[in-house]
Amino acid sequence: MKKILFVLLFLLSLSSVASARIIYNLGYGFGLLNTGNGFSKLDKQYYDYYKASVDFEHFYSKNFSLIAEPFVAYVNRPTSGVSFGVSGLLRYYFLNEATFRTFADGGLGVSYNTLQYKGQASKYLFMPQVGLGVEFNVGKSTKMFIEDRFIHMSCASLKEPNGAVNSNTLMIGIAF
Repeated sequence: MKKILFVLLFLLSLSSVASARIIYNLGYGFGLLNTGNGFSKLDKQYYDYYKASVDFEHFYSKNFSLIAEPFVAYVNRPTSGVSFGVSGLLRYYFLNEATFRTFADGGLGVSYNTLQYKGQASKYLFMPQVGLGVEFNVGKSTKMFIEDRFIHMSCASLKEPNGAVNSNTLMIGIAF
């Protein structure tokens, strides 16, 4: 089931490439609302990562778009490793001004991790996520993005134990 969902989301990302706006993103994520002592600790250890993604955004109206987001992340702590996968997001733009507009998005992703988190039975993880952001006009056809996204990572109770890793990711992006 996990592999089927992973393949379906990957194919969705490929089908969205034609006629899509492309956004290049870099981000930093850190543990949030996890067990342990402190704000960004996972099992009493700090948790953080660096993320790079390419968004393929297809507009269905002025305010609604569908995004396919293949990504790769380097997990820095508690142990180092790589996570890669794809997310499908629905984005809604609101507060449309002449020089900027705000948005909210949410969706589901799947990932494979080279590291194994304590308390998670699988390296294949599901990633429900929600975010808020701002798009700025910085040139005639160039846009800058700033987004804050909450991501929950778990194996969706398909295997036990199903310990979750929650993170907050701050991202900046650009579209030409």
